[in-house]
Formats: sequence, structure tokens, C-alpha cells
Amino acid sequence: MSTIITINNLWAGYEQEPILEDINLTIEELDFLGIIGPNGGGKTTLLKVLLGLIKPWRGEVSILGQTVQKGRELVGYVPQFVECDRSFPITVG
Repeated sequence: MSTIITINNLWAGYEQEPILEDINLTIEELDFLGIIGPNGGGKTTLLKVLLGLIKPWRGEVSILGQTVQKGRELVGYVPQFVECDRSFPITVG
């Protein structure tokens, strides 16, 4: 099996507020992963790092052995909630 995501000693946060501290994670091909935790626990911050929306303060992150910027083009992400204009006049038909 191949390694899909590798996170080594990741530190990340917003401005001067650390959210993720010394995170290590390896996700292998065919792994099934659920990320759960309380509000403010770092779940969204971790996903933002994996999407390249937040740069790590320290540590290394790779996707399929490549940088996040290159590797994220090879994986999919479906958010739980999507903001949309519910009043937009459209029908399935």
C-alpha cells in the first residue's frame, strides 16, 4: 500500500494563536479516517492545512509524496456544508 498523506510535527494556527501543536499522522491507501472533536479542537484548521489554505508554522505535510500545493490536485474534498443562495430560482427540471 502507498502513503496518501503524511504529517510530521505540524504546528499551525491563526495570527499568534496556536491551534495544532506537534501533530503526526500517516494515512495509507484504503484507510478510512473520521475526524471528530469539540468546537475549536482544530478539525477545520487541519483540513485547511491539507488544502493549502493555511501554511504550517512548523513541520512537514505531504500528499502522495508531493507538496500540499501539488498533491491537493490529486485528491477530492467534499465539505459538510456549502453556502449557497437558497432563493436562487432553479429547479431540477
